[in-house]
Amino acid sequence: MSRAFDAFVRGGWTVESTTPGGETVKGKATVMADGGGNGGFTLVWKGGGKQVTWTGSWLLRGGHLRIDVFDAPEDVDKLTGGQALTVPKEVGEGTSLLLPWQPPGHDGTTDGQYLKVTYKNDVLRIVHSERGGSESVHVCTRMV
Repeated sequence: MSRAFDAFVRGGWTVESTTPGGETVKGKATVMADGGGNGGFTLVWKGGGKQVTWTGSWLLRGGHLRIDVFDAPEDVDKLTGGQALTVPKEVGEGTSLLLPWQPPGHDGTTDGQYLKVTYKNDVLRIVHSERGGSESVHVCTRMV
């Protein structure tokens, strides 16, 4: 069953992210959506004995999913202007996508970065691949 993108992302998710260097961090995300392709999120990372909170917004227009992080710790650059391209209006069970990725601060997708996205059994897996071959893996599990 496919759902509109807003309905798909809305709600609570556990998140486990692994960087190219092998470091893994875990957290919980809450995604808000207004039903019109706009929304916000709060992501609370846990580790090292303390919580770190990021907040931001997202906007889906014409297949472009823009993601902005507005509030994060001082040692984290504000991640504004990143966007995935060719994002569908609807997402459902068994989804498998290869999306061009424009990192924050870049003018386009010409450096070859992309996101490999799959969704099955309430698990959203996003693999961010860079031109040089390094990958970061983000596993998001829907909280029911």
